[in-house]
Amino acid sequence: NPSDGATPPKRGIKQMPMWDVPTIHRFLEESQESRYGHIFNFAVSTGMRRSEICGLKWDAVDLVNGRLDVVATLQQIRGHGLVTGTPKTERSHRNIALAPETVQLLKGVQGTQILAREEAGPLWKGTGYVFTQADGSPVLPDTLTQEFRFLVKALELPPLNLHGLRHAFATLALVGGMPAKAVSEHLGHSSVVITLDLYSHVLP
Repeated sequence: NPSDGATPPKRGIKQMPMWDVPTIHRFLEESQESRYGHIFNFAVSTGMRRSEICGLKWDAVDLVNGRLDVVATLQQIRGHGLVTGTPKTERSHRNIALAPETVQLLKGVQGTQILAREEAGPLWKGTGYVFTQADGSPVLPDTLTQEFRFLVKALELPPLNLHGLRHAFATLALVGGMPAKAVSEHLGHSSVVITLDLYSHVLP
């Protein structure tokens, strides 16, 4: 068979929908007063996945040294409700350095949570999650996605799903001069090659 000696074409990396830098900044500015604006800001600041953000607990956060450990996830699975787990790969287990602005954001979240706990009294659910609802229960991943979708439409921004905020982090980091290897480690990619394939078009 003549085709036996042919070299099959390499499968290309699918170009992911991404916002440019001005659009990212516009979204961050106009969403900050929304219900989950602080979470969207955190997503862009860290590049963490939705399940990792929802599963983040205070015992994995070090505000003094400005770091956090990505060690847990929280997902909504049909028929099972909320399911806790661990990051999907060994590289996904990672330690992330936080920018001073992100540390301040988390301190604000912590203060708001203390006030909410006092107001809730005995109804407070001490789950230990960083991002919670008014009673201390974790933020629902699907609700976060729905709120993001609503905001994008309301602000008349280019279509993007919540996972796109992970790409927004990479875009800002690379444009800002962060080395591709550092961005790759921050995102938990298995290889820097994946990072370069996805974001080569935004590299300076």
